[in-house]
Amino acid sequence: MPKWKSPLFTDIRNAIGDSVVFSNWKGRGYFRSYVIPANPRTNKQKAHRDVLRKLVKRWQAIIDTEDKKQAWNAEALPFLISGFNLFIKYGRKSKIEVPSTGSAGSPITITYTLGLPASKAAIYVYDGSTWNDITPSEGLSEEPNSTMQWTPSSAGTYFFFIADKDVLVSGDSPPQEYQAITKWSPDEANGVAKEAKCVVS
Repeated sequence: MPKWKSPLFTDIRNAIGDSVVFSNWKGRGYFRSYVIPANPRTNKQKAHRDVLRKLVKRWQAIIDTEDKKQAWNAEALPFLISGFNLFIKYGRKSKIEVPSTGSAGSPITITYTLGLPASKAAIYVYDGSTWNDITPSEGLSEEPNSTMQWTPSSAGTYFFFIADKDVLVSGDSPPQEYQAITKWSPDEANGVAKEAKCVVS
């Protein structure tokens, strides 16, 4: 690998056009030929990118007041990142799946992987008008692909979310929409984010 020493260019970095890239490794300057970065568009990669896009759009839609933003920022403070970054981090590491159809009075199996500590996590269900916390009394499991069951009492379309119950604006009581992070899992076979949605008849 070519190296150089020069009092004029002690810390040169980045590319010059599309021919040479300068950088530094363990305090030693080097340069190499420019190579177009790989960008494989596999279904697996597309599915995870779709989840990321949906998480960003969800943040933009539901964190619509300064109080909500500050509640997430307070939750993120110990990690020295923003509330937005924590929301995305938790969402990308979490996934939740349910069967696409069900029957009123019959249990629905919810499969989930938590991207946040189980002590903070909850499962919320939204029926189009009302949010409900359906977390089991014993709490959620840290194990990947854990399961729980919930029985709908009536027909309708239900959406299931992994939520951070500790994020709360002063004066509010859970469950709140802005606590609900993700309703998606990466469908790596089809290259899309799959929604945790169950139509109950």
